[in-house]
Parts: sequence; structure tokens; C-alpha cells
Amino acid sequence: MKNSTKATFALLGTVLLWSYMVVISRQIVFDIDPVTVLFLRLLIASIFFLPFFIFNHTWKKPHFLKLLLISLGSTTNLTFFILGIKYTTASASQIVYAAMPILIFTYGRLILKEKQTPIKITGIIIGFLGLLLIGFLSAIEKGATITGTLYGNILISIAMLGWTFYLLTSKKISKYFNPIELGSTSILVSFIISTVIFFVNQSLTHSSLILNKGQFFTIFYIGFAGTFLTYLLYQYAVKHSSPLKVSLTSYIQPVTTAFLAILILGEKLTYYFIIGSIFVLLGVFFTSYEKINLSKI
Repeated sequence: MKNSTKATFALLGTVLLWSYMVVISRQIVFDIDPVTVLFLRLLIASIFFLPFFIFNHTWKKPHFLKLLLISLGSTTNLTFFILGIKYTTASASQIVYAAMPILIFTYGRLILKEKQTPIKITGIIIGFLGLLLIGFLSAIEKGATITGTLYGNILISIAMLGWTFYLLTSKKISKYFNPIELGSTSILVSFIISTVIFFVNQSLTHSSLILNKGQFFTIFYIGFAGTFLTYLLYQYAVKHSSPLKVSLTSYIQPVTTAFLAILILGEKLTYYFIIGSIFVLLGVFFTSYEKINLSKI
């Protein structure tokens, strides 16, 4: 199996694991302080990443200081996501992340002077229209003028910008580090920063650290599957694919998140969700169409 094919499967796995994490994160932050959730999430992920970090002697490699700085993009994403998800909806948060392909496309066009084909541009537009259909029509049905609150969406937007920065810069440095080195470094940096934030928050709020059985398993999933596994899969895809293709998962994720919300939370399946989902999938197809054809030559 080609590395590009493995990268595609890695992206699909990432989408499924992340989508479920978004749904349960939206629930858990109402029972546990978001800063505590962030700290515990990164603590669990760091426990699994630390042996690999030590074994690979990542800190001894060239460009490690650059990797530390790049990891701050991941830290920004993790921190502002968990703070913002409490004040917006799961679907709205993923719609915000759907701006990533547009930003990466613009970056490639203006900064890197990359040439984009009409098919690729059409795919991005179709996918974005599908997300707008899902997001705004569902808001109208619920009697709301926007999805989520302005405060929550601003926090999620900051998280998205951090993740976009991390995606673009980690791709450049991936030739010096393997996926597990990239993932372990970014998570450990994020954990150190979250520890400082956690203790400052504890001194101010004195929030409880006692978890019941259900909360423990939720936090464990967020830390292990939603962070450790997804970072490995995501970095593998980044190493063996293009930033634009990897960012297109942000088009698919709102659809899978909504499906999981329907199955888990019993939300209603609507006709515009089905139509919007078709638009999203068509957008992804058109955007990757040229790459698929070239790979067959």
C-alpha cells in the first residue's frame, strides 16, 4: 500500500476519532472546568507520548528549538478549543475549522505563489457552501440568528488559526522528524503550559478534581484516542500528503460530527443536512480529483 493511500486512511481515522471527541467534549465542559479538562487531557496524552520522546532523544536533533516554537500553534489550538466549546455548539465549532482550506489556499496562492486549478477552486467553494447550508439553515430552524455565541466562536477561531499555523509549519519541518517526534513534542509543550494555567486557575476557582466513573472514561478517551492516537495519525498524514489535502478533513468533520450527534444525542436528521453533506463530499472529491488522476499516470 502506497504512503499516500495510508495517509488517506490515517486522515479518515483522525476524522472519526476527533468528531466523537468534539461531541463528548461539548458535554464534559459543563460538568468539569474546561481548564481542568485541558490539563487532564494533556496529562493522559503526555503519559503515552513521553516514552517515545525519551527513546528517540528528540531534544538532541537539529531544528528542535524550531519544533518547540511550532508546537505553540498546537498549544493555541488545544487551549482555545476547550475554552470555546462551552460557549458554542459542536457543529458551529467545526464550521469555524472549515475555514482552514480557504486560509491554506490563500497562503499558497499569495505567499508561495502556487498555481491552483479551476477544479480545485471549485471544490473548495462547493464544500464551503455545503457547510454554510448545514450551519445556517439549522440555526434558522432552531430560531437562532447565529450558531453558538460570538464569544465562543471567537475563541474557536483563535484555536483554528493556531492549528492552521501548526499544520503549515509542521509540514515544513516533518523532513527532520518522524510523526511520533512531532506529536510528542507538541503535546509535551502543551502539557507544560497547561500545567501552569491549571494551577493558576485552581488558585482562583478551587474547582473539584474528583471524577465519577463516566467522567473518567470520557477524559481518558479525550486524552488517549482524541489526542495521542489522532496526533500520530494526523502527523503521518501531514508527512505523506499536502497541507491542503490534510486541511480538507475540516470539511468532512462537521458532517461526521453531526452524524454522531444524531446517533448519540438523538438530534434530528434534516433534509438540508443531507444536501449539505453531499455538497461537502463533492467539494472534497473535486479538490482531490486532479491529484487522483495524476497518480494514475
